Formats: sequence, structure tokens, C-alpha cells
Amino acid sequence: MTAATNALGRELQLVHAAQWLYAINAEPFVPGEGDPYARLVRGFESGENGTDDAGGTLASIAERGPVWRSRLDTWVVTGPAALRELSAGAEPAVSAAVPQAEAWLPDPERQRTTGLARDLARRGGTRAVGRLAGSLREQAGQAAARLGPGPVDLVADFAEPLTAAGYAAVLDVPEERRAAFAADLAAAAPAVDALLCPQTLDTTRRLAAGVRGLRELFAGRAHAEADLLLAVAGARAAADLLGDALRRLLDRPREWALLRSDPAHAARLVEEVLHQRPPWRACPLVALATAEVAGTRIEAGDSLTAITTAAAVPGGPSGIAGPTGTAAADGASRTAGGTVPPGTAGISRTAGATVPAGAAGAAGTGAAGGVGTAETTHTGRVAGTGGAGEPGAVTVLGEATRTNGVPTPLPVAACATLLPAARALAEHALVALAARFPLLRPDGEPVRTRRAPLTRRLVRLPARLGEEETR
Repeated sequence: MTAATNALGRELQLVHAAQWLYAINAEPFVPGEGDPYARLVRGFESGENGTDDAGGTLASIAERGPVWRSRLDTWVVTGPAALRELSAGAEPAVSAAVPQAEAWLPDPERQRTTGLARDLARRGGTRAVGRLAGSLREQAGQAAARLGPGPVDLVADFAEPLTAAGYAAVLDVPEERRAAFAADLAAAAPAVDALLCPQTLDTTRRLAAGVRGLRELFAGRAHAEADLLLAVAGARAAADLLGDALRRLLDRPREWALLRSDPAHAARLVEEVLHQRPPWRACPLVALATAEVAGTRIEAGDSLTAITTAAAVPGGPSGIAGPTGTAAADGASRTAGGTVPPGTAGISRTAGATVPAGAAGAAGTGAAGGVGTAETTHTGRVAGTGGAGEPGAVTVLGEATRTNGVPTPLPVAACATLLPAARALAEHALVALAARFPLLRPDGEPVRTRRAPLTRRLVRLPARLGEEETR
């Protein structure tokens, strides 16, 4: 190992040790069992229950209040009101909270520009994905055809290889480079979680090699930065979204039967999964401007993490209900002649609305083959201030609150375009698999990886695919 590698290994160990130390030891003057934020980001809280929080960590985080400082020296911001204030004032950008061997995120100042958003929209927005619908449908059909009746791991044998093939099409990867592209995607799988939770040194080295391979593949392209972001974070969202949808279907045979008879149900199912289990439940940020959030002053340059702490509830896409118990309390509908308050996280599209090109797609049911998307926007900009087609300023993880809105994977409006391709691929995959196999049953316990506090990604989903039983 080189001296640099040894130094990185020590840094990773020290950060993870601090997370464990503060997670376990009670804080001075604060009753309890330690810092709940440290418990979350160490990556060992990955329950399979409805809140994805076996130890009550998210509830403990919420109990501390909307804004508080963790012993890990980062502000923790929770709750719809505080997150709206944050997005409106602090201009947060995504920023790694732990040492990185190979950076893949755009520079924070670059994230606040509209250029990155436009590039992402051109490469992975709803219009771009719509043009690729036939290719994605074909890839999904081929992935399903490669499976036979009997036991299968729906992650390793279906979701991951299909994601690699689908994103190779989205990102125009040459045929001769697709095997290397799939290998680099697999190596970079922990990249999103590594923003908050240090990975092992071996994993970190593989991750860095994967990111380097992807960067080299896209070098020289006009949209290389956007392509790298779509490959690393967008493909991860796609595989996780598909895995979570299949995980849900294993326990719902009637829904599987409905999916076979009504392919449009795939869009509704994916929408439900996005609402109840956002791709990322926490996101590390850096404040680009000084702001007051819930009465607390956050300085420019401060580290903070936006966290969705509420469990999913009916009628609320991100599981966050307003003071009156309705989703409308936290969102605003953009109607003809209407205005949108600054910092609003979710905006619905209605007659006469102007929606930025490439904004996150909400599932629809009108497209050919029963799979379709309709654009929505998740911006922090007042309607009309950005000009037609210009992406908005800032949005915050998990706080979209209209019934047709979904949480964006990263709390920068430019990154809202990570979702359309992920959503479309998941929908086509579900339709193809249901068309091929009449029966889907669990065949063991699902396995989620540790050190994955953001994605809680599945690494194994045992199932049994089969034909109709005749007796």
C-alpha cells in the first residue's frame, strides 16, 4: 500500500470509530443512549419494518428538535418547516461528510448553477428517457428472459444486471465497453452511502477504481459531469427502487396478479415505493450562505445533514403530513396565475403551469405498454423567476408533499433528473418479469448491506419464480 492509501485507511477508521463512540456513549447533560445521528450514520440501523429503523433512531433524531448539532460537528435538520427554511436560505449543496478516495460529486459552487441541471435534463430527464422507452423495455424483457422458473436472487440475477444494461443505453455506452461499465457500476455501488458512512478500506479502493473507470469512459463528452452523476447516483437509485418494489411484491401475491393483468399497475406500485421509501433518507450538505433555520443560525460553510424522520402515511408521498394531517399543508399547487412560496418543496402540475424541463417524473398510466411518466418539479424558486425551462434553485430530500410529487434523491434541484430513468427502468422491469412468470414467492430472508445509512440497499433478495400450479 502507498502512504496515501495508509493515510486514507486511518482517516476512515477514525471517522467510523467516532461515529460508534458517540452513538454508544451518553452525552453530557442529555439523557439517553448517545447521539442518535451518530447511530444513524454509522450504518448499522437497517431494520426491515415500516420505518426502516429497528432501533428507533429516526424517532430519537426527531425528538431532539428541528435543528440541533451532533457531536460529530454537523447540524442535523429535520421536519418539513425547518427543511423548507434551509432550502430557501442556506443554499445547501451536497458535500461528502467523510474522507473520499475519489470524488464524484460536482463542486458545491457548480451545483448551484443551472448549467448542471440542464445537462442532467438533456441526459436523464423525462424527455430523454421517453425517447429511450423502447430500448429500456427491450432490456427489461431480455433480463426477464434470462431467468428460469425456480430459485433466484432478484438483486444479483435481475435488478443489478438490468440496471447496468439500462443505464448503458441511457448514457450511450458503446457495446464494446458495456462489460467494463457494468463492472465499474458494481464497484461504485457504495458511493452514495460513502458520503456519510466510511466504508472499509478495500471497499473504498474498489469504489475509487469504479469511479475512475466511469470518469475515463465519459472523458471528453459534452456532458461528462452529468453522465458521471447519473451513472453513480442515478443507477444506484434505479437498482434500489427496483429492489424495494420487488421486495414489496414478494409479500403481496394479489398485487403480482394485478400487475400481470394490468401492466399500468407498475407505475402505481413504483410511485407507492417512492412515497413510502425514498431512495435516500439522509443527505450530507454544506451551507453556501448564512441562514437562520428554526431560530438557529447556520453559517456559510457549516456542514449539515437533512434527514427525513417521519414514517410514511397514507396520502403523503414522503410520509410527512402537515399540521392538519394533509399533504397539502407542506406543498403548494401551481395553478394558472398562481404563485409558489419560496422554499416550497413539492409543486403539482396543473392547467397552465410551467414546469422546468427535466424535473423529476411522477408516475402516470397513460404511456404505451402501461408505463409512463409525467413531469413534476421540486424547486425552491418562485414560479416565473427562473424563466421558461430553467431548473429551479434548491430542493430538500424527502419533503415533497403533493400527492403527485416525489422526494428528489439529492437536495439540489439540478439532481431531480436522477429519478426519471430510475423510475422508468423499474416500471419496465416489473412489467417484463410479471409477464414472464405467473408466480412470485419469497424463498428466504432479504439481506441489506451494512454501512448504507442513506440507501439501505438490498444485496440479496431470494425468491422463487414459477408457473401456475395445476391440480
